[in-house]
Amino acid sequence: MGVAVDISERIKAADELKNVQQLFLQLLRNYPDGSISIIDKQFCFVYTGGELHTRLNTDHKALIGKKIYPNFPEKLRRVMLEKLADVFNTKRVIADFELPGQIAGNTYVMDAFPLLEEDGTVHKAGVIIRNISTLKKIEDELRKGLKKEKELSELKSRFVSMASHEFRTPLSTVLSSAYLIEKYTGSDEQSKREKHLQRILSSVNMLTDILNDFLSVGKLEEGKIQVRLSNFNIREMIVQVIDEIKNTLKKDQEIHYNHAGNTEVLLDVSLLKHIIMNLVSNASKFSPETTIINIETRCRQNSIILSVKDHGIGISREDQRHLMERFFRGANAGNIEGTGLGLHIVSKYAELMNGLVTCKSELEKGTEFIITFNKKHELYEKDIADRRQ
Repeated sequence: MGVAVDISERIKAADELKNVQQLFLQLLRNYPDGSISIIDKQFCFVYTGGELHTRLNTDHKALIGKKIYPNFPEKLRRVMLEKLADVFNTKRVIADFELPGQIAGNTYVMDAFPLLEEDGTVHKAGVIIRNISTLKKIEDELRKGLKKEKELSELKSRFVSMASHEFRTPLSTVLSSAYLIEKYTGSDEQSKREKHLQRILSSVNMLTDILNDFLSVGKLEEGKIQVRLSNFNIREMIVQVIDEIKNTLKKDQEIHYNHAGNTEVLLDVSLLKHIIMNLVSNASKFSPETTIINIETRCRQNSIILSVKDHGIGISREDQRHLMERFFRGANAGNIEGTGLGLHIVSKYAELMNGLVTCKSELEKGTEFIITFNKKHELYEKDIADRRQ
């Protein structure tokens, strides 16, 4: 009876062990996020399984007894062998080691740990390779979100700082001119009243420009600027814009405009108008009185080119590298008013319409901004396709 009971218990224990082994093998075989393996000191598979082998179109059973991960790039295998040799030699655990490069289009990390024998020696090691592509994507999105939030926070801080500085002068002008107008009550003092009214109007326009710049940058940062393409006559549109802004120029400054090619274009009227007004405003501010501002448009088969050229103080080569950065102002800008946001907005608006901004300038020889809008782009092709439907 005792022998029979002992045999029965051994059979039961063997069955339980077999069940545990089967469960363990299922775990290895069906691991969904990479692979789980056991390797020996010769870096050969004792057992391996998991989704990674499926991605690599490899039969995991055929790998048993062979060198580990034969389908991995050789450079990657060398790195892994160095890490695993360290596990065998030092009995140290390696956790969350990100494997260099991608495997089957995914990013993986490796965990490796020694499997101790009863006498404390190590003849085998466990290796778990985990797919962290989704996690990396989430991390990248969080990082971008945090970066965007930080930029918006910095933008708000710069706005508060700049507003306190830039608003002070025009507000002081408005207050002083309003006070003086009240003093000029005689009919022979109309010219003085008109002078101060003009100063008030100029200061209010300056404040409006500053606010508009900050509002535009805020919308750009939040992705709220939508491109609305329409067909229009670019020559007529620019003539109209020139008529609107000519009264804001310095004394005796003139705008000369020339157009070449077809006049019908497909762009966003509002964004293009803002670009032109910003470039002309800069040309006027940074040029002396009595100078000419040249505007030129050319329509070619695959592109639309806009050029605004002045004969002002120019921009150094060093400053040209930073022109499109937020809040950047040239070293020679001096006390000329401005937020340092205008060209940043111009570059972003141009980019939204698949435009590229370039600058040609020399100190004391003037500046030319050239924007090239590429017609061969999905933005235009989609609009044309929509119109045909």
